[in-house]
Amino acid sequence: MSGLPHSASHGLNRGLTARSSAAEHESPRAPLRVHAAVDTGARSVNGSPTATPRVTVLMPVYNAVRHVELSVRSILEQTFENFEFVIIDDGSTDGSTDVLTRLAAEDARVRLVSRPNTGYIRALNEGLDLARGEYVARLDADDLARTDRLALQLAALDADPELVALGAQAGTIDLRGDPIADAPVPLTHAEIERHHLSGSSMIHHPAVMMRRNAVEAVGRYQEDLEPCEDFDLWLKLAEVGRVANLPQKLLLKRLHADSAVVSGAAHHAELVTRIMDATWARRGLPGRYTHVPVALTNPAEFFRQWGWMALRNRSTKVALRYGLQSLLRQPLNRDTHRLLFCVVRGY
Repeated sequence: MSGLPHSASHGLNRGLTARSSAAEHESPRAPLRVHAAVDTGARSVNGSPTATPRVTVLMPVYNAVRHVELSVRSILEQTFENFEFVIIDDGSTDGSTDVLTRLAAEDARVRLVSRPNTGYIRALNEGLDLARGEYVARLDADDLARTDRLALQLAALDADPELVALGAQAGTIDLRGDPIADAPVPLTHAEIERHHLSGSSMIHHPAVMMRRNAVEAVGRYQEDLEPCEDFDLWLKLAEVGRVANLPQKLLLKRLHADSAVVSGAAHHAELVTRIMDATWARRGLPGRYTHVPVALTNPAEFFRQWGWMALRNRSTKVALRYGLQSLLRQPLNRDTHRLLFCVVRGY
Protein backbone atom coordinates (compact mmCIF):
# COMPACT_ATOMS: atom_id res chain seq x y z
CA MET A 1 0.00 0.00 0.00
CA SER A 2 1.13 3.53 -0.61
CA GLY A 3 0.03 6.76 0.96
CA LEU A 4 -0.94 6.74 4.63
CA PRO A 5 -2.51 3.30 4.92
CA HIS A 6 -3.58 1.79 8.18
CA SER A 7 -0.36 -0.17 8.19
CA ALA A 8 1.47 3.11 7.82
CA SER A 9 -0.70 5.18 10.09
CA HIS A 10 2.15 4.48 12.50
CA GLY A 11 0.16 5.69 15.45
CA LEU A 12 -0.09 9.11 13.75
CA ASN A 13 -3.68 8.88 12.60
CA ARG A 14 -5.64 6.60 14.87
CA GLY A 15 -9.21 7.24 13.92
CA LEU A 16 -10.34 3.71 14.67
CA THR A 17 -10.70 2.56 18.27
CA ALA A 18 -12.49 -0.19 20.11
CA ARG A 19 -14.86 0.52 22.97
CA SER A 20 -14.91 -3.03 24.26
CA SER A 21 -12.92 -4.29 27.22
CA ALA A 22 -11.87 -7.14 24.96
CA ALA A 23 -9.08 -4.91 23.69
CA GLU A 24 -7.20 -5.84 26.85
CA HIS A 25 -7.15 -9.53 25.87
CA GLU A 26 -4.23 -10.98 23.98
CA SER A 27 -4.88 -13.48 21.24
CA PRO A 28 -5.66 -17.03 22.40
CA ARG A 29 -2.41 -18.81 21.69
CA ALA A 30 -3.00 -21.97 19.71
CA PRO A 31 -0.26 -24.59 19.73
CA LEU A 32 2.50 -23.22 17.52
CA ARG A 33 2.08 -24.64 14.05
CA VAL A 34 5.11 -23.02 12.42
CA HIS A 35 8.78 -23.56 13.09
CA ALA A 36 12.12 -22.14 12.10
CA ALA A 37 13.78 -24.07 9.30
CA VAL A 38 17.35 -25.30 9.44
CA ASP A 39 19.97 -23.09 7.79
CA THR A 40 21.51 -25.06 4.95
CA GLY A 41 24.50 -22.75 4.86
CA ALA A 42 23.96 -21.91 1.19
CA ARG A 43 24.82 -18.34 0.26
CA SER A 44 24.81 -16.35 -2.96
CA VAL A 45 28.10 -15.15 -4.37
CA ASN A 46 28.33 -12.04 -6.55
CA GLY A 47 24.61 -12.03 -7.18
CA SER A 48 24.34 -15.62 -8.36
CA PRO A 49 21.26 -17.55 -7.21
CA THR A 50 21.39 -20.29 -4.60
CA ALA A 51 19.35 -23.49 -4.72
CA THR A 52 17.72 -22.82 -1.36
CA PRO A 53 17.39 -19.10 -0.57
CA ARG A 54 16.73 -18.38 3.08
CA VAL A 55 14.58 -15.35 2.24
CA THR A 56 12.18 -14.40 -0.53
CA VAL A 57 11.79 -10.65 -0.92
CA LEU A 58 8.40 -9.94 -2.47
CA MET A 59 7.57 -6.73 -4.33
CA PRO A 60 4.53 -6.02 -6.51
CA VAL A 61 5.06 -3.18 -8.96
CA TYR A 62 2.52 -1.10 -10.84
CA ASN A 63 3.56 2.12 -12.60
CA ALA A 64 6.35 3.03 -10.18
CA VAL A 65 9.02 4.09 -12.66
CA ARG A 66 9.94 7.19 -10.66
CA HIS A 67 11.18 5.27 -7.63
CA VAL A 68 11.36 1.55 -8.38
CA GLU A 69 15.06 1.36 -9.27
CA LEU A 70 16.10 2.88 -5.94
CA SER A 71 13.77 0.49 -4.13
CA VAL A 72 15.11 -2.57 -5.94
CA ARG A 73 18.73 -1.56 -5.39
CA SER A 74 18.11 -1.09 -1.67
CA ILE A 75 17.47 -4.85 -1.60
CA LEU A 76 20.22 -5.89 -4.01
CA GLU A 77 22.73 -4.02 -1.81
CA GLN A 78 21.77 -5.88 1.39
CA THR A 79 24.60 -7.18 3.55
CA PHE A 80 22.81 -10.54 3.72
CA GLU A 81 22.97 -12.13 0.27
CA ASN A 82 21.17 -15.48 0.34
CA PHE A 83 17.81 -14.28 -0.94
CA GLU A 84 15.69 -14.34 -4.06
CA PHE A 85 13.86 -11.21 -5.12
CA VAL A 86 10.45 -12.02 -6.58
CA ILE A 87 9.07 -8.98 -8.41
CA ILE A 88 5.59 -9.09 -9.90
CA ASP A 89 5.23 -6.42 -12.58
CA ASP A 90 1.45 -6.03 -12.47
CA GLY A 91 0.87 -4.69 -15.98
CA SER A 92 2.87 -1.47 -15.68
CA THR A 93 2.53 0.97 -18.58
CA ASP A 94 4.92 3.76 -17.50
CA GLY A 95 8.32 2.27 -18.26
CA SER A 96 8.67 0.30 -15.01
CA THR A 97 8.90 -2.94 -17.01
CA ASP A 98 11.99 -1.74 -18.88
CA VAL A 99 13.69 -0.71 -15.64
CA LEU A 100 12.90 -4.03 -13.98
CA THR A 101 14.04 -6.05 -16.99
CA ARG A 102 17.38 -4.27 -16.93
CA LEU A 103 17.81 -4.84 -13.20
CA ALA A 104 16.88 -8.52 -13.54
CA ALA A 105 19.57 -8.92 -16.20
CA GLU A 106 22.13 -7.44 -13.81
CA ASP A 107 21.43 -9.74 -10.83
CA ALA A 108 20.34 -13.37 -11.09
CA ARG A 109 18.65 -13.20 -7.69
CA VAL A 110 15.85 -11.16 -9.28
CA ARG A 111 12.94 -13.31 -10.49
CA LEU A 112 10.78 -10.96 -12.57
CA VAL A 113 7.26 -11.83 -13.68
CA SER A 114 5.58 -9.37 -16.06
CA ARG A 115 1.97 -9.91 -17.06
CA PRO A 116 -1.33 -7.98 -17.43
CA ASN A 117 -2.71 -6.13 -14.45
CA THR A 118 -4.65 -8.21 -11.92
CA GLY A 119 -4.36 -6.05 -8.81
CA TYR A 120 -2.15 -5.68 -5.76
CA ILE A 121 -3.41 -8.61 -3.66
CA ARG A 122 -3.37 -11.10 -6.51
CA ALA A 123 0.20 -9.99 -7.23
CA LEU A 124 1.15 -10.59 -3.60
CA ASN A 125 -0.38 -14.07 -3.57
CA GLU A 126 1.19 -14.88 -6.93
CA GLY A 127 4.52 -13.94 -5.41
CA LEU A 128 3.84 -16.33 -2.54
CA ASP A 129 3.18 -19.07 -5.11
CA LEU A 130 6.68 -18.49 -6.49
CA ALA A 131 8.46 -18.02 -3.16
CA ARG A 132 11.07 -20.61 -2.17
CA GLY A 133 12.49 -18.95 0.94
CA GLU A 134 11.53 -20.05 4.43
CA TYR A 135 11.00 -16.37 5.19
CA VAL A 136 9.15 -13.76 3.13
CA ALA A 137 10.20 -10.12 3.40
CA ARG A 138 8.05 -7.39 1.90
CA LEU A 139 8.95 -4.13 0.24
CA ASP A 140 6.82 -1.76 -1.82
CA ALA A 141 8.04 -0.32 -5.10
CA ASP A 142 8.67 3.19 -3.80
CA ASP A 143 10.13 2.44 -0.35
CA LEU A 144 13.75 1.99 0.74
CA ALA A 145 15.30 -0.68 2.95
CA ARG A 146 18.37 -0.12 5.12
CA THR A 147 21.25 -2.30 3.94
CA ASP A 148 21.29 -4.48 7.08
CA ARG A 149 17.53 -4.95 7.23
CA LEU A 150 17.43 -8.58 6.05
CA ALA A 151 20.38 -9.58 8.23
CA LEU A 152 18.87 -8.13 11.40
CA GLN A 153 15.40 -9.58 10.84
CA LEU A 154 16.72 -13.00 9.87
CA ALA A 155 18.89 -13.22 12.97
CA ALA A 156 15.96 -12.34 15.22
CA LEU A 157 13.62 -14.85 13.58
CA ASP A 158 16.22 -17.62 13.66
CA ALA A 159 16.75 -16.97 17.37
CA ASP A 160 13.04 -17.22 18.26
CA PRO A 161 11.08 -20.07 16.65
CA GLU A 162 7.76 -18.75 18.02
CA LEU A 163 8.17 -15.44 16.20
CA VAL A 164 6.09 -15.53 12.99
CA ALA A 165 6.15 -11.88 11.85
CA LEU A 166 8.79 -9.26 12.55
CA GLY A 167 8.56 -5.64 11.50
CA ALA A 168 10.77 -2.65 12.25
CA GLN A 169 10.69 1.08 12.81
CA ALA A 170 10.25 3.34 9.79
CA GLY A 171 10.74 6.88 8.71
CA THR A 172 8.40 8.61 6.30
CA ILE A 173 9.49 10.57 3.24
CA ASP A 174 7.59 12.37 0.52
CA LEU A 175 7.67 11.85 -3.23
CA ARG A 176 10.82 13.96 -3.49
CA GLY A 177 12.57 11.88 -0.84
CA ASP A 178 12.45 14.68 1.74
CA PRO A 179 11.98 13.46 5.33
CA ILE A 180 8.62 14.02 6.99
CA ALA A 181 8.89 12.26 10.36
CA ASP A 182 9.67 9.00 12.06
CA ALA A 183 6.83 6.49 12.38
CA PRO A 184 7.39 4.59 15.63
CA VAL A 185 5.64 1.30 16.36
CA PRO A 186 5.65 -0.76 19.58
CA LEU A 187 8.10 -3.62 20.01
CA THR A 188 6.39 -6.49 21.82
CA HIS A 189 3.60 -8.90 20.96
CA ALA A 190 1.47 -7.69 23.88
CA GLU A 191 1.83 -4.01 22.95
CA ILE A 192 1.14 -4.67 19.28
CA GLU A 193 -1.91 -6.78 20.09
CA ARG A 194 -3.39 -4.06 22.30
CA HIS A 195 -3.21 -1.61 19.42
CA HIS A 196 -4.44 -4.15 16.89
CA LEU A 197 -7.50 -4.95 18.99
CA SER A 198 -8.23 -1.22 19.00
CA GLY A 199 -8.26 -1.16 15.20
CA SER A 200 -4.82 0.43 14.66
CA SER A 201 -2.22 -1.54 12.75
CA MET A 202 1.24 -1.42 14.29
CA ILE A 203 3.35 -3.35 11.77
CA HIS A 204 4.67 -1.54 8.72
CA HIS A 205 3.77 -3.86 5.85
CA PRO A 206 6.80 -2.97 3.66
CA ALA A 207 9.10 -3.58 6.66
CA VAL A 208 7.87 -7.04 7.68
CA MET A 209 9.60 -10.41 7.43
CA MET A 210 7.36 -13.46 8.01
CA ARG A 211 7.68 -17.22 8.19
CA ARG A 212 6.27 -18.39 4.89
CA ASN A 213 4.66 -21.50 6.37
CA ALA A 214 2.83 -19.32 8.91
CA VAL A 215 1.45 -17.11 6.14
CA GLU A 216 0.26 -20.20 4.29
CA ALA A 217 -1.25 -21.67 7.46
CA VAL A 218 -3.50 -18.64 8.04
CA GLY A 219 -4.67 -18.32 4.43
CA ARG A 220 -2.39 -15.69 2.88
CA TYR A 221 -3.71 -12.26 1.87
CA GLN A 222 -7.49 -11.98 1.56
CA GLU A 223 -8.27 -10.26 -1.71
CA ASP A 224 -11.60 -8.71 -0.74
CA LEU A 225 -10.00 -6.82 2.17
CA GLU A 226 -7.75 -4.47 0.17
CA PRO A 227 -6.38 -2.04 1.33
CA CYS A 228 -6.57 -3.60 4.81
CA GLU A 229 -5.30 -7.04 3.80
CA ASP A 230 -2.12 -6.71 5.86
CA PHE A 231 -3.97 -5.76 9.06
CA ASP A 232 -6.09 -8.89 8.68
CA LEU A 233 -2.94 -10.96 8.20
CA TRP A 234 -1.26 -9.57 11.35
CA LEU A 235 -4.26 -10.49 13.48
CA LYS A 236 -4.32 -14.04 12.09
CA LEU A 237 -0.58 -14.53 12.44
CA ALA A 238 -0.79 -13.45 16.09
CA GLU A 239 -3.06 -16.43 16.65
CA VAL A 240 -0.43 -19.01 15.61
CA GLY A 241 2.69 -17.37 17.04
CA ARG A 242 4.16 -14.09 18.21
CA VAL A 243 4.55 -10.83 16.32
CA ALA A 244 7.08 -8.11 17.11
CA ASN A 245 8.95 -5.08 15.79
CA LEU A 246 12.67 -4.43 15.92
CA PRO A 247 13.79 -1.15 17.54
CA GLN A 248 15.95 -0.18 14.55
CA LYS A 249 14.65 2.07 11.77
CA LEU A 250 15.03 -0.22 8.75
CA LEU A 251 12.58 1.36 6.27
CA LEU A 252 11.95 4.69 4.59
CA LYS A 253 8.33 4.77 3.45
CA ARG A 254 6.94 7.24 0.94
CA LEU A 255 3.62 8.88 1.72
CA HIS A 256 1.15 9.63 -1.06
CA ALA A 257 -1.94 11.79 -0.65
CA ASP A 258 -3.72 9.96 -3.48
CA SER A 259 -3.65 6.56 -1.79
CA ALA A 260 -6.69 4.31 -1.55
CA VAL A 261 -6.99 5.00 2.17
CA VAL A 262 -6.98 8.75 1.74
CA SER A 263 -9.62 8.63 -0.96
CA GLY A 264 -11.73 5.90 0.61
CA ALA A 265 -11.77 6.45 4.36
CA ALA A 266 -15.36 5.23 4.78
CA HIS A 267 -14.59 2.00 2.93
CA HIS A 268 -11.46 1.59 5.02
CA ALA A 269 -13.49 1.86 8.24
CA GLU A 270 -15.98 -0.68 6.92
CA LEU A 271 -13.20 -3.16 6.14
CA VAL A 272 -11.57 -2.73 9.54
CA THR A 273 -14.92 -3.43 11.19
CA ARG A 274 -15.30 -6.61 9.12
CA ILE A 275 -11.81 -7.71 10.08
CA MET A 276 -12.40 -7.01 13.74
CA ASP A 277 -15.75 -8.78 13.79
CA ALA A 278 -14.08 -11.86 12.29
CA THR A 279 -11.26 -11.61 14.84
CA TRP A 280 -13.73 -11.38 17.74
CA ALA A 281 -15.48 -14.49 16.41
CA ARG A 282 -12.27 -16.51 15.85
CA ARG A 283 -10.89 -15.69 19.27
CA GLY A 284 -14.17 -15.88 21.18
CA LEU A 285 -13.65 -12.42 22.67
CA PRO A 286 -16.34 -10.80 24.84
CA GLY A 287 -18.25 -7.74 23.66
CA ARG A 288 -18.06 -6.25 20.20
CA TYR A 289 -15.67 -4.02 18.32
CA THR A 290 -17.08 -0.54 17.69
CA HIS A 291 -15.34 1.88 15.38
CA VAL A 292 -15.10 5.65 15.62
CA PRO A 293 -15.18 7.40 12.21
CA VAL A 294 -11.78 8.20 10.75
CA ALA A 295 -10.90 11.83 11.39
CA LEU A 296 -8.90 12.45 8.20
CA THR A 297 -10.92 12.03 5.02
CA ASN A 298 -9.36 14.17 2.27
CA PRO A 299 -5.93 15.15 0.91
CA ALA A 300 -6.00 18.62 2.48
CA GLU A 301 -6.21 17.08 5.95
CA PHE A 302 -3.39 14.67 5.20
CA PHE A 303 -1.20 17.46 3.81
CA ARG A 304 -1.86 19.45 6.99
CA GLN A 305 -1.02 16.45 9.19
CA TRP A 306 2.18 15.81 7.25
CA GLY A 307 3.06 19.50 7.60
CA TRP A 308 2.76 19.27 11.39
CA MET A 309 4.76 16.04 11.40
CA ALA A 310 7.55 17.63 9.35
CA LEU A 311 7.57 20.75 11.52
CA ARG A 312 7.95 18.70 14.70
CA ASN A 313 10.83 16.96 12.94
CA ARG A 314 12.39 20.40 12.26
CA SER A 315 11.91 19.94 8.49
CA THR A 316 10.58 23.46 7.96
CA LYS A 317 10.82 23.49 4.15
CA VAL A 318 8.80 20.28 3.93
CA ALA A 319 6.30 21.64 6.47
CA LEU A 320 5.89 24.82 4.42
CA ARG A 321 5.31 22.84 1.22
CA TYR A 322 2.54 20.73 2.75
CA GLY A 323 1.06 23.68 4.59
CA LEU A 324 0.69 25.52 1.27
CA GLN A 325 -0.80 22.45 -0.41
CA SER A 326 -3.35 22.22 2.38
CA LEU A 327 -4.07 25.95 2.04
CA LEU A 328 -4.79 25.57 -1.68
CA ARG A 329 -7.43 22.95 -0.91
CA GLN A 330 -8.89 24.46 2.27
CA PRO A 331 -8.01 28.19 2.21
CA LEU A 332 -10.19 29.05 5.22
CA ASN A 333 -9.01 26.29 7.55
CA ARG A 334 -7.71 27.78 10.82
CA ASP A 335 -5.40 24.88 11.60
CA THR A 336 -3.69 25.35 8.24
CA HIS A 337 -3.21 29.05 9.02
CA ARG A 338 -1.75 28.10 12.42
CA LEU A 339 0.61 25.60 10.78
CA LEU A 340 1.91 28.20 8.33
CA PHE A 341 2.30 30.75 11.13
CA CYS A 342 4.39 28.26 13.12
CA VAL A 343 6.50 27.50 10.06
CA VAL A 344 7.21 31.21 9.47
CA ARG A 345 8.14 31.89 13.07
CA GLY A 346 10.30 28.74 13.19
CA TYR A 347 7.99 26.70 15.41
